[in-house]
Amino acid sequence: MTISSPLRQTALAAALCALAAPAAAQPVSELAPITVTASKQDQALRDINGAAVVVPADALRAAQVDGTMQLSRVLPGVQLSSSGSFLFPIVSVRGVTSAQDFYNPALTVYVDGVPQLPTFTSQLLTDVDRVELLKGPQGTLYGKSAMGGVLNIVSRQPGDEPYFRASAGVASRDGYLFKATGGGPLVENLLYGSVTAAVNDAPGRLDNPVTGADGVGGTSATAGAARLRLAPAGSPWELGLAVSGECTRASQDAYVPFDDIHSTQAYIAPGMPASLADFYQKRCGGSQSLTGQYDFDGWRLNAVAAWQNLHYDRHYPIGPYYSYQPERWRQQVQELRLSTTGKRRVDGVLGLYRQRVTQSRTYINQLQAPMQIDALNTESDNTSESIAAYADATWHVTEAFDLSAGLRYSRDKASTRYDGTALNFATFGQDAFGGADSTSGSSVLGKLSAGYRLSPEWRVYASAAQGYKPGGYNLAPSSPADAQPYGKEKGVSYEAGARYDGDTLRLSTSVYRIDVRDAQLYVSDQVGYQHLENVGKTRSTGVEFEASWDVTPQWTVGLDGFIDRAEFRGFNSDAVCAGCAGNRVPFSPSYGLTAKAQGNFDTGIGRLSPALAVRRIGSQFFDIGNDLRQEAYTLIDLSVAWRIRPQVEATLYANNLTDKRYRTYGFSGGPLGNFAQVDAGRTVGLNVAFEY
Repeated sequence: MTISSPLRQTALAAALCALAAPAAAQPVSELAPITVTASKQDQALRDINGAAVVVPADALRAAQVDGTMQLSRVLPGVQLSSSGSFLFPIVSVRGVTSAQDFYNPALTVYVDGVPQLPTFTSQLLTDVDRVELLKGPQGTLYGKSAMGGVLNIVSRQPGDEPYFRASAGVASRDGYLFKATGGGPLVENLLYGSVTAAVNDAPGRLDNPVTGADGVGGTSATAGAARLRLAPAGSPWELGLAVSGECTRASQDAYVPFDDIHSTQAYIAPGMPASLADFYQKRCGGSQSLTGQYDFDGWRLNAVAAWQNLHYDRHYPIGPYYSYQPERWRQQVQELRLSTTGKRRVDGVLGLYRQRVTQSRTYINQLQAPMQIDALNTESDNTSESIAAYADATWHVTEAFDLSAGLRYSRDKASTRYDGTALNFATFGQDAFGGADSTSGSSVLGKLSAGYRLSPEWRVYASAAQGYKPGGYNLAPSSPADAQPYGKEKGVSYEAGARYDGDTLRLSTSVYRIDVRDAQLYVSDQVGYQHLENVGKTRSTGVEFEASWDVTPQWTVGLDGFIDRAEFRGFNSDAVCAGCAGNRVPFSPSYGLTAKAQGNFDTGIGRLSPALAVRRIGSQFFDIGNDLRQEAYTLIDLSVAWRIRPQVEATLYANNLTDKRYRTYGFSGGPLGNFAQVDAGRTVGLNVAFEY
């Protein structure tokens, strides 16, 4: 591990200055009750009729979770990985996966109640208070909701108490990280504000054999955010303004032969000119939101208006082709919500929601060998709009028993327009194609659940919820078939579970089944041309559990895991995969098991907090035909945090301690062979943080 750049030197200097802070007594903190704001009623976690996880900021930091793509370390049963590029992450939970449509992740990511564009699912976590996960369809609580669930990132809101935190770190392969955030009152009892900034560089482990560049496969990001909160003391209302932005550069879309994952060189086909042999992606985006709330007579009225835009440049060599794929996205979101506050006989949420997304794309594929010629050239524009009304109510029949019901109505519209040319390999001429069309449709979704408290510690629940993905058009058109719309994907999720919340022991378990009809998958009528169609049915069945035990005042151990069977139950078209009914759904591990241990010891030199996590991920496939398989593998993460002063903490960590090599993504390259993306490898680092 070396430190060579001025930025790294500055980061390390800040860390060393923090170590020199004066000593003081170590405070003892108490655990606050865990609430879930993702339920839109600030419910206690123990009262949710469904699987839910809340991860506070200190647990995120302890696991070195600096961005959404690392959340798999702290969210049981959730897999996040890049599908070649960070722009299109693969998200899988309970056998529901976005592997077949990278523009629609299986989880919808929200930041402070605002849905994020699908190409912004991968992002840095800056001034985060906690991360909340609700598994399963949530359409009766959210205007936009993916089949797998909702991931809600909650930022720290500025208030009466001023705060400041800065952290700096260095890591393997010359990686580094710097974060700083602060906030507090600007006008006492009236106006509050906060600002945050972050810089992160995480180089990859591959070399470019043509250009000689190293660190291929990594990312480098800068991000910032600012918030204002107008909340007069004693007033029932408040207003908020938030602006944020992030720019990320990467050298991804780089692969190695599928059967040679120990290779240290990215594959580049012979004959590729050196001027076109770089892997390059750059994504820059900005978000703005206005929020307001008003409390009256046991009710709260919330209003949200948000805007998000991003653009990215993406070019890389792929086989004998050089591909150039820039895109621009814009999103507008408005939501008006009325909900009850405090516990009453009947609690509920009512909401109206609108979202409009536009996307424009250029797609150029240039054949470089054995000749230089355009193979594909398209320009496209796509628009989608959703308007929804939703409601969810809970009737507290008795102190121990409650019933919930929800309903959602939505109207979805989509339109496409594109023009392009494709190489005719028979004549080596250019065939023009294009198309334009629009489609619309309505959906009604429902949800039912019940919960019963067996004792102050035990609670059981059961639920059934419907979910869907709207119909539309292929956002990456490449043939006349892309002018044909595909229909909506529909699903039903059934779940039953139990929770135990004791003084030293916490348990949760659930069993589930998810049936999906008209699954949206890519099909191909001829080599090189793919489009989305509704091709079949899938079913996912499984069981999951999570346990945490405070063995002593100093030690806490945990165990969580799942067993899942996600398979295709049938196909409507042999174009995608003949005779593949019964095959496993790609990117859905068959099981997962994580064992953790966390210690806290007060010593004469400060508090020491060792942590160990051992994760076992079951086998999975990367293709519908189940020909490309990643066997089960084990990852070990180890860290030791040293609270040197009440305001200063240093953490030494090693993620993937044994440097286990495994594939995170794979695909067939036809006559070129099969290719895979490999893991980031062992990462050893040191972080130092100062806060007050």
